[in-house]
Amino acid sequence: MFKKITLTIALFLLTIISNAQTGKIIGKIIDAKTGETLPGATVLIEGTTKGASADFDGNFSLTGLQAGKYTLIASYITYDNKKFLDVVVKANDVTEFNIGLDQSNSQNLTEVVVQAEMNKENTNTLLVMQKNNATVSDGISSESIKKTPDRSTSDVIKRISGATIQDNKFAIIRGMSDRYNAAFINGAPLPSSESDKKAFSFDIFPANILDNIIILKTATPDMTGEFSGGVININTKSIPEKNSSSISIGGGYNSQTTFKDFKTYNGGKTDWLGIDDGTRALPGAYPNPAFTTDKKQQIEDAKLFNFDWSIKTKKALPNMNFQYTLANVGKLFKREIGSVFALTYNSTNNTTFTNRRTFTELGENFPIEKTSDLDLSTYSNVVLASGLWNLSYKIHQNHQIGIKNLYSINSEDKVILSKGALVIEDPIVWDNSSIRWFTQNKIYSGQINGDHYIEKAKIKMKWVAGYSNIERELPGLRRMTRTKVSNIEDDSTPYTLTFGTQGTSPTSAGSMLFQNTKESMKSIKYDISRPITLGKTKHELQIGGSHIFRERTFTSRLLGYNSYKFGSSIVPNQQILTLDDDHIFDSENIGILNVPGKNKGGLLVVESTTPSDNYQASSMLHAGYLMADSRFFDNKLRFIYGARLESYRQKLSTIISGQPGTTDTTVIDILPSINCVYALTEKINIRLAYFKTVARPEFRELAAFRFLDFTTGFQIVGNPDLKRSKIDNYDIRAEWYPSAGQIVSVSGFYKKINNAIEQVLEIGNANSVAFANSKLAENIGAEFEYRLKLSTLFNVDSSKFLSNTTLFSNLAYIQSKVDNRNANGGEIRPLQGQSPIIINAGLQYLDSDKDWGVSISYNWIGRRIVIVGSPKDEPSIWENPRHVLDLQISKTFKKKLEVKINLRDALAQNQIRYQDVNVNGKLDKGSEKENQKLTHTYQSDNIFMTTKVAPTLSFSLSYKLY
Repeated sequence: MFKKITLTIALFLLTIISNAQTGKIIGKIIDAKTGETLPGATVLIEGTTKGASADFDGNFSLTGLQAGKYTLIASYITYDNKKFLDVVVKANDVTEFNIGLDQSNSQNLTEVVVQAEMNKENTNTLLVMQKNNATVSDGISSESIKKTPDRSTSDVIKRISGATIQDNKFAIIRGMSDRYNAAFINGAPLPSSESDKKAFSFDIFPANILDNIIILKTATPDMTGEFSGGVININTKSIPEKNSSSISIGGGYNSQTTFKDFKTYNGGKTDWLGIDDGTRALPGAYPNPAFTTDKKQQIEDAKLFNFDWSIKTKKALPNMNFQYTLANVGKLFKREIGSVFALTYNSTNNTTFTNRRTFTELGENFPIEKTSDLDLSTYSNVVLASGLWNLSYKIHQNHQIGIKNLYSINSEDKVILSKGALVIEDPIVWDNSSIRWFTQNKIYSGQINGDHYIEKAKIKMKWVAGYSNIERELPGLRRMTRTKVSNIEDDSTPYTLTFGTQGTSPTSAGSMLFQNTKESMKSIKYDISRPITLGKTKHELQIGGSHIFRERTFTSRLLGYNSYKFGSSIVPNQQILTLDDDHIFDSENIGILNVPGKNKGGLLVVESTTPSDNYQASSMLHAGYLMADSRFFDNKLRFIYGARLESYRQKLSTIISGQPGTTDTTVIDILPSINCVYALTEKINIRLAYFKTVARPEFRELAAFRFLDFTTGFQIVGNPDLKRSKIDNYDIRAEWYPSAGQIVSVSGFYKKINNAIEQVLEIGNANSVAFANSKLAENIGAEFEYRLKLSTLFNVDSSKFLSNTTLFSNLAYIQSKVDNRNANGGEIRPLQGQSPIIINAGLQYLDSDKDWGVSISYNWIGRRIVIVGSPKDEPSIWENPRHVLDLQISKTFKKKLEVKINLRDALAQNQIRYQDVNVNGKLDKGSEKENQKLTHTYQSDNIFMTTKVAPTLSFSLSYKLY
């Protein structure tokens, strides 16, 4: 209902937006020293009566201006007036002009006029706004995003200082894994997009719909209290300042995939949209549940299935992408209204080759024995389609409402072929299996927000109401397993299908898994603030609260084919077990076969779903806060302080140890925070911060459901006994802003985490991954960042090349320690997901006169623990560092047509996960060669997985229609 109402309103408003025919001047008026906005400040065009007042957020707009040059006069009570000469206005264009006013020391305020240059004023004003943030934060703008080959939000995040991405989609901030970070879109929280972990998959959103991404690294009372690494704010395209429309198309070539043999299977007619049309779904007549032991019924049930199991080969097509954007601004009832509409579609084919091994370590006096050695070929097609529609309407000069909508479909359809030694013993069990795996994510996120300013009372009010809905579905994951027993893989022994007679499992031939996760989130946040002056000090008091209600329903069904057996009179027919995928499940092979003798046992379908495979969960969070922003000593010293109270109730209903069980808990946390900012000079800040936060268990982390990840071979299981983590955070930062868009900063931080939640190998079961609390974890680190033009670096203003070239880099050095000596594993080690070193660097050149540019981006992360092990049972699994290099060349013709050539992951180094069995802190040289043997010594490490990737060359054309 919410979506229907929102879209109806949006359609109505968009149809009445008119096109602007003249130029205009827009901007923001702020206090030049503090960066505070000045609602009610005025801007007049000299010699006319035409002018405008700044709204609740300091923004002003002068519309309906003919092309030419104008003189502007800005004024505000108790501030010096400023005059600006030769402000240029172009027809059907927007001139952006920000203004900073200085408080006056004059007794006759109306007679003081300070003349300023437009370009210099813009630069100084942007600098003040940038350095006046209340918290330690880092981010990236749409302008910077355009200079990289990044396609998804996850690609963009890894460019930000102290941030890395794991598994190409999960964010790690300051060494804190995905579960310690919060995700917001346009000010409203996002639910977890994953069924099996507390995380948001940032590859869901395309990069080209972003306005900016800001990562807040310290807390203020008005922010969520559930994070430690960072709060990731995704802001989609904002309301435009002028009408525009553009279209973009592109393609990509991957040297390992494009025009090469590509394995696939027959799917549905709407696969190209990322949506299964029901082709993979359970037959509608199949009973739910189907736990009957009646063989006749199981045979009849099997006849309902008509899936095509055959694997086909085709040539992989190039990657393709498309985007259309439409921006409108006009008047409705004489008030400004604006709209941004965008459609995005990406289809990406990718082939990777992975070698996966397992080992047994019996001790240093024994050789390490390899227990399996499989080669996995993964053929993946990823579709990312999204639609965005944002609207904003200024009801009054001091009142504005907005509606933001985003609908995204993210699907992956892949075939995995597995071949090799499944069990290494005497004789060896050889594997020749295939998996058909389709996953689709559909997410809707909508917000209605309001900004209000009561001028006489000087009260600002902001609110945002959000609704998010995520549906993650596996409409059908089907596995065909063939094995043979022989000491030689290439002998004449045939592979046979491995069916059970009493049930099925995720690794059995003919197994079929159907899963569905539905989650909704309703939220509202509201803030009220008012400035107060006490003597020579300024203060702003703010109160507010938020409420978030989440609901999740998870269902999973495991079905599979079984061999028919009835006592000793009917036994499974062994001949059909060697049939190919195209014919094994034909109707003549179902039930009792028409053959002589007792080998009449054909196939039937059974259900092996367990009671714990389904759960329902909900949570309710109520929060309130009180915050003050105080400035002393002529605004040089600033404190942002207060406390937040959060009441969190979580409820989960499932089957535990065979009995229905409900976990229902309520916890209350008081979370104080303080940020201190000292302006050493007009361009240098010193920041200090302390804040207390929490990390609560996610639904999936508590649920006892087990899921097999076919890529890693691990089962994932929850832990109903998890406790929430409590975290003390300390920060220090020095930052220098040479000019707008340039920064040099040095930061330090320390985090103490009680009951840290991590993913660990289950004790006594090396094939299973669980969640556990660690007793105490500490995280200490430093960050260094700079973004400088070469003209600033070399102090040369006369060189056009140096002025157009920007050098940027951010480096994070982090050391973490988890003390688990009396808990799981009994060791001291780094925090899961934490890299000791993170490097992002690059060089960008942009010639705005000739409209062309080039950029080089580099990313490197130190090794990190992917899954925590135990030195007594199974070593931890580490991810090895790899160098990532991206390049882009762009050229714009006649301000209309933009051409981009991108080279992504140019070095294409292998992705390696390994076990550091000799605990020397690195992957040993020669380990790959040693791992090809059946045994090796502790002088080389266990290479768990090696994945071969390839670079991608892409080309895109973007054309501005108007």
